[in-house]
Amino acid sequence: MKTSESSEVFFFSYDRGRAFLRGMRTLFSKVADVVSKGDSVAVKVHMGEYGGSAFLRPPIVRRACDLIKEAGGKPFVTDTTTLYPMGRFTASRYLSTAAFNGFTEESVGAPVVIADGEQGYDGEWVDIPRRVSDCSLDKVKIAKRIFDADSMIVLSHVKGHPLSGFGGSIKNVAMGCVTKESKAAQHRVNRALIDLSRCTGCGQCVEVCPFKALSLCEEKMVRDDEKCMDCSHCLYLCPEGVYSLPPGAQERIQVYLAHAAAGVLSRFHSRVAFINFVQDVTPLCDCATPSGLPVVPDIGILASTDVVAIDKASLDLIAQSKPIGKFAGISSPDVLGKIHGTDSLVQIRTAQELGLGSMAYELKE
Repeated sequence: MKTSESSEVFFFSYDRGRAFLRGMRTLFSKVADVVSKGDSVAVKVHMGEYGGSAFLRPPIVRRACDLIKEAGGKPFVTDTTTLYPMGRFTASRYLSTAAFNGFTEESVGAPVVIADGEQGYDGEWVDIPRRVSDCSLDKVKIAKRIFDADSMIVLSHVKGHPLSGFGGSIKNVAMGCVTKESKAAQHRVNRALIDLSRCTGCGQCVEVCPFKALSLCEEKMVRDDEKCMDCSHCLYLCPEGVYSLPPGAQERIQVYLAHAAAGVLSRFHSRVAFINFVQDVTPLCDCATPSGLPVVPDIGILASTDVVAIDKASLDLIAQSKPIGKFAGISSPDVLGKIHGTDSLVQIRTAQELGLGSMAYELKE
């Protein structure tokens, strides 16, 4: 990773008509030095929510595991539980969802492990090395099995996200490698504002709240701020627009994402590599079902040891592509950010400021 000069980002274009398995081998060879013989290697990947379809497919993960084995590593495929109680809320539920989506030890060629334990609180606290932009997050709890790994390969599906504009390697590390406590700490900056004048007392938000933080009193919603975990279920499901994000919340959470990523990556130093898949670039993340129609055509795969450079290169390649379908009228750059009304580069600029990498890069095909 380089922070004072340009970093290398290796690119395999789908436009060349070559097999992705060959492309992954070529790309992995450029970053394989992060894996030493005998390493326990965490292969971090979002295995999809129940009912989703745009997540990275099991053959992609299998290829990564096979390449790690060839390099002498001992891979295990891993992710963490979610704040919201759906198909990935506990380890057992996540393993069931993963199997439904095709992720088993037989299919990926490595154990499938939920890194933060059954309830999502098994981890180790680490300090965030430095802070900028008045961020109050000073530590994160890294999921235990990820914390204990010797090295890590981060496989990220590049797509949109309603809170951060887009999600790539930074978000995959920041949210996906930590326990529920640290997920909640990042989401806390997005605590929804409430306009009770719009509340009709329908009770839909009360029914969907995972943490029983909402109730009805005299036909108006009441929130228990002690119970609220800021999952934003109410915000997205309320038919009357009672809930809204506070001003600047999308940009603020991106600052927190960059800090959380810094905490996680401090555990691995230079023993982590990132592989971004710029395909099925949907407007919503893999937690959403459905996640929407593609915004741009499939572009390709990138690999780097610089988390800042690879996310910046991913956004640049999307900017160079022409939006399709109902997104055709949206102009570049930062198409995904414009879809969600934010600046997606906040997380990237903040990560660079924290010393995680460089926005200046050389794309090598």
